[in-house]
Amino acid sequence: SSDLRRLITTVIFVILCVTNSYAQKKYALLVGISNYYALNKANEWNNIHGTNDVSLITPTLKKQGFNVSVITDTKATHANILKQLKQLTNKASKGAIVYLHFSCHGQPFEDENGDEDDGWDESLVPIDAPIAYKKGTYEGKNHITDDVLAEYLDALRFKLGSKGKLYVVVDACHAGKASRDFDDETFTRGTKRGFSPSGKVYRAKSSNRTHFVVPIKAGQAPATFLEACKSTQINAETKKNGKFYGPMSYYIHQVLSTTQLGYNDAWVYKVQALMRKEIDAKRQDMVIEISK
Repeated sequence: SSDLRRLITTVIFVILCVTNSYAQKKYALLVGISNYYALNKANEWNNIHGTNDVSLITPTLKKQGFNVSVITDTKATHANILKQLKQLTNKASKGAIVYLHFSCHGQPFEDENGDEDDGWDESLVPIDAPIAYKKGTYEGKNHITDDVLAEYLDALRFKLGSKGKLYVVVDACHAGKASRDFDDETFTRGTKRGFSPSGKVYRAKSSNRTHFVVPIKAGQAPATFLEACKSTQINAETKKNGKFYGPMSYYIHQVLSTTQLGYNDAWVYKVQALMRKEIDAKRQDMVIEISK
């Protein structure tokens, strides 16, 4: 009957609305760089396999209803990464879950505002950020320091509100050697070479800590950060089924293939447990930072 058809149509419409609204409550932005030579053949950064991480995790998140944006290789410039972060903040809604993922190089960056005990900020290395300071040529404007990133994440957390949730995954490191390491089949992410306008030499301060608390301001979403290793360690890629991946990215994919990514942090510890089984703990310890 027409009444039954109308009822069925109404039910389908309601289901679609609920599904769409649910999907809009989950956002992801994934940044992956493999070919650091793509913009500059003279680049001193070694090529890695960050885009493999993005290709692996994107469908995993889409299956869970995430609205996924991806930035890779030549698109992963300083300006575009920050632009996409700003756009994500604009479209995110109260109570939403946001997942940010960075698979790239990392580098110690000389602290400019005195907020770091060891005198060094940590920085992400977009594809247009050279490895060395050269006065008048490149003075660091394309690096994304933790101070700059924190400003964007602060704004995003306020937008999500206290009922939201932010995950930030950094499968980079600044303790690598900017070259193949260990053997010909191993790629590392990052460099011990500090980016320093004053010519200061970076020396890492060792720490046994792998858990930290992320400050939370009134009205902000809690945040959980996952880092592939301590800043003093080397983040070595892992080879699975003939392809190289960031180890943490690979295990995030493994865990999220069977676990729903929601407001609960339990899945993070599953990733950590898999990392410990796979990699010699003396070589690489995953770091977790969580709002309490």
